[in-house]
Formats: sequence, structure tokens, C-alpha cells
Amino acid sequence: MITPMKKVTIICLDSDKQASLERLREMGILHITPLKNPTGSSLNAVRNDLLRVQKALESIPDVKKAVPLEDSLTGEGVVEEVQRLLEVRKNAEDAHAEAEANLSRYGVFGNLDPKSVKSLEERGIFVRLYATARGIPFETEDEKAVICPFAENADGLCYAVLNQGAEPAKVKTPATRIPIPAQSVEYYRQERSGSLAELDKVEKRFQELSAEKGKVKKCLAETTDAYALETASAGMLSSEMLAAVQGFCPAPRVAELSAAAKAAGWGLRVEDPSEEDNVPTLLSYNKLSRPMQFLYDIIGISPGYHEVDVSSVFLCFFSIFFAMIVGDMAYGLLFLAIALIVRKKKPNANSAGFHFIYLMSGMTIFWGLINASFLGLSPELASWMRYLDLTNYAWLPEPLQNAMLWIRTAAPSDPAKFAAYHSWVSGISFFPESFVPLEAGESQMQHIQFFCFCIAVVHLSIAHLWNIAVRIKRKDSTFLAQVGWLLCCWCMFCLANNMVLGMQMPGFVMPMFIVAAVLLVLFSVPPSRLKQDWISIPMLVLNIVNSFTDVISYIRLFAVGMSGAAIAEAFNGMLSPLFGSAIGIAGAALILLFVHGLNIALAIMGVAVHAVRLNTLEFSNGLDLQWSGYAFAPFSKSKN
Repeated sequence: MITPMKKVTIICLDSDKQASLERLREMGILHITPLKNPTGSSLNAVRNDLLRVQKALESIPDVKKAVPLEDSLTGEGVVEEVQRLLEVRKNAEDAHAEAEANLSRYGVFGNLDPKSVKSLEERGIFVRLYATARGIPFETEDEKAVICPFAENADGLCYAVLNQGAEPAKVKTPATRIPIPAQSVEYYRQERSGSLAELDKVEKRFQELSAEKGKVKKCLAETTDAYALETASAGMLSSEMLAAVQGFCPAPRVAELSAAAKAAGWGLRVEDPSEEDNVPTLLSYNKLSRPMQFLYDIIGISPGYHEVDVSSVFLCFFSIFFAMIVGDMAYGLLFLAIALIVRKKKPNANSAGFHFIYLMSGMTIFWGLINASFLGLSPELASWMRYLDLTNYAWLPEPLQNAMLWIRTAAPSDPAKFAAYHSWVSGISFFPESFVPLEAGESQMQHIQFFCFCIAVVHLSIAHLWNIAVRIKRKDSTFLAQVGWLLCCWCMFCLANNMVLGMQMPGFVMPMFIVAAVLLVLFSVPPSRLKQDWISIPMLVLNIVNSFTDVISYIRLFAVGMSGAAIAEAFNGMLSPLFGSAIGIAGAALILLFVHGLNIALAIMGVAVHAVRLNTLEFSNGLDLQWSGYAFAPFSKSKN
């Protein structure tokens, strides 16, 4: 549930401002909102210090078995050392880049030295360097000039021209003049090797400092606390005598704040937040909804304070969607095994993530058992698969067996089992004839498609019913429009079954749709806002179409889940001839390992896209849930 908040304003003496903030930080129950834009030279100084420590932490590599330094440094000492190393590395990289650039240009001229060139010019011998395009003969006006060809560089084909006289020889050929380098080629070679040695030295020092990374993390926590304290101080309103800080406190903990205010001599004002206040959201979880904390953190969403908490419904349907998309019992067992191993190695880690994976794994295993799906294997390829098919056990009630067979993509191939199943399906009156298989093993994919539409109408109906309840509680007359959307949702469910599956349209659909349309037209916009929001009425046509697409979109559960199963079955069939020899089995095992790894990756991507979307878009639209919230972050010290 969303924890109720109180808007709190605290008045203290300006001289006690720092001490009051430190007391509030110790309590850790107030989400501070600035009363003015936090600025100031002291805040800028702390911010720069924070950036400096963050940069240092990012620069130190992670080394698993780092040897502690003999000359142990403090956290601040490590940060200063990293800063020095970063500057040395930058200078070395610049020197290396400059040396490389000069060598790429002048390296073709051999051991060129500007001192030698200057010495020749003092004796009346001029040296000039040129580059021309390939295929153009190089000529000078002075026939006595010596032309020395060299290799090609980025400028083109290189030449050196030497002549004796009053001035340098002029060139006839279109050519680019290359200036004499500032240093010798040998100098640039030494500069390059020296800069590489310096970079290697810096890298080794960084490796040594990795043993001190924990100290930098502690330093970062302290600097973060200092920055948060300075930000809170800079955001307070101050006068000559008084200072004020404002924020939000969970309602159950206001008594603690009142007691602290009385003890410290603060002025305290507590009020309910208004609709205009940007209130942070603090979600409290019970044992059943605890895994949602992990999912919300991964997705990075939060309901707004004035919205509703749908954690339980979200988690329930997300687990169903996860199971249908992944769909394979073996994958579920793999996820469960990994979670149990990691949990054993990290017993103190947050339990919400593990509970989430346990739930997803359990639902996937359950769905795999219903469909007798294990690595895409069939009883024809692996006879032991019949032991994983629950419908082969007499202790399972026959109606439950038939229900499990109905949801599979093909009718049972066993003639005796098919006869009982055929009789059961034929006895369900509202199923069309196309739902009744004519022979054993016949494809019946329309069953799972119908099941997807049933999930859609239940999921969306919960959203609309919830929306109706919320609006009735607020005494909002537009709840009748939500009744219209609920009726419209069921009409679209019947329409989807008719258009996709060929099911007969019930006679009550058209009257129900007319009632829904009337409710939508009359009650979508409150009379007081009709002048401003009249455009919403003609837009109802598009919204009704969207209602149909919302129902249809749940068929993605069938499509994505089937694609994974089809890939596994196809490769099993293609590789089955290799199972006759040891080499063939080894080769097939490697290929299947890759295929199933790829299949798992695609399934996880499918969950991230489709299972999340159906909850955060289709379901949330029916509930008018915008996910506009941001997390409650109390003013407190960092946990290092």
C-alpha cells in the first residue's frame, strides 16, 4: 500500500540551522523539499568535491585478489593519488598521441634531424620536404637539385629536395610543402616509448590502488552526506533570526518528529498534502507483494502518491505472463537452481529479488507441467517425457486432465485419451465447432488464443472495476463512464473472439455496446468541464478502437510463447538423427546448449517487453494510472 504522508514545516533558530539538520538526518524520516533553489559557493565546493571522489572511484579497477598496499593510505589520500595518476596518464596519452602523429608524418624520412638540416643550411645547402599525389612525376626548376624519394604517408608520396645556392630550389610539380619537424625522428621514437612506459606504470599503480577501493567508497559516502547536508541547508529559508525547512514525513512517524521538535525547541507545522503538492511515494509491502519491490526497482517506476498501489495485481498477472512467455519447465528449474545457489552464497542479500525469482520460476514450472513442456522434447524423441505429463496419471481427476489437455496446442495423440477428451470438449456449449478436434494429435492453437483473450478481459475488468471504486469514493460522477468502459471491454472481448476465432457473437453484445456508448458520451466529461474538454467526446471513437486493440494485444502471450517452443522443437527434430553416435550426441548437445541459451535470452527480452507492457500500458490505461511517482528518499546518512 501507499503510506500516507504529512507535509511538515519546521522552524528553528538560524544559529541552530546546522545542528537541526544533523538531528533530522539522524532520525531519517523526513523527505526534504527545498523552499528555494539551493545555490552558493559552499554548495558548489562540496559538489566539486563529490564529483572528484566519484571520478576517483570510477577510475580504480576491480581486482579480485588485490594485495593491500604497504604504505596504506587514507580514503582522501587515495583520491588525491588517483587525481595525480589521472593527470600523469592524460599527459602521457597526449605525449604519445603527439609522438605517433609526428612519426606517422616524418618516420618515412628516416633519421631526420632538424639540427642536421640547420647545419646544412648554414653551409649553403637547402633541404625541403614535399608530398605529391600518386602517379605525378616530381620535378624541380633547378636541374642540379637532388631529389630523394621516400615512402608514402598521409600527405602523399614524399620527397626531399636538396640544392646548393642562394635560395631553395623551386618545384614544378603541384606538391604540398611539409615543414621541417621541431624535433628529430629519434626523439619522437623515444617520446613514444617513454609515454608507453609511463602509461604502463600508471596502470600498475591503479591495480595496486584497487586494494584501497573500499576506503574510497567510504569517502564517497561521507562526501555524499556532506553534499546532502549542504543542499538541505542551501534550500532552507532564512532570516536574521529564524530558518525554515520543509518536507514530507510518513504519517505513522509524525509522532517521532513531534517529540524531537519539542525536545529541540523547533516550531512544527503538520498538514495534509494538497493535490498540487509533488508528494513522494513510499510503498509498504506485505509478504505476498514483497517481490514487487525488486521488479519496481528494475523497471524504475513508481505510482504517484495520489494514484493507487496495484502491486498485488501487477505481481499476480506478471507471474502469469512470465510463465506463458518462458513456457518451459526446464527453464524454470534452471532459474530456480541459480537463485538457490546465489542465495546460499549471499545469505545477507536483499530477499525481495530472490522471492521474485522463486515466484517466477515456480509459475514457469507449473505452466510447463500443464503443457508437458521440457526443452521442447516430445515422447517420440524421449520416451521418459511421458512421466512428466500429468495427464498420464490416474490420480489426477478426469475434468482436470481434460482442462490441461484443452490448453495445449495439440489434441492428445493417444486414441483412448482422445476419445474422453473429445467428448468433454463437445459438451461445452459455447465453444464453436472449430474448437472440437476431429482426430487425435490435431492442432488446437485457437484454445490458447481464447485463453489469452480471457486473461485480457479479466485483467482489464479488474482495472475498470478498481477505477469505478476509486471514482465512487471521490464522489466523481465520471464513474458511470468507467462502467461504460467496463461494458465496452466485454463487447471487445466478444468481438475479438468472433473475428479471430470465429466464435458466434452473443445476442446481448449489441445492446450492451449501445448502453456503453451512451454512458461514455454522457459521463466521460463532467458538466463543469464540458467547455474545456469537449474534444474528449469525439475522441471516444478512437478510444473505443483502442479498447479493441487492448484486448487483441494479449494474444502476444500466445505468439511469443509459441515462438520459443517452436524453435526448441525444430532444433530437436533437426538434430535427432545425430543421437546415434557419441560424436553426434556431443555435437548435438553443444548446438542445443547454444539454442536453449538463445531461447532463454529471447524469452527474458519478451518478458521485459510484453509482460511489463501489458501491466504498465493496457492495464494501467484502464485504471488511469500514469506511474508519475518518485520514491520517498528520507534525509539520512548514506549506508556504506
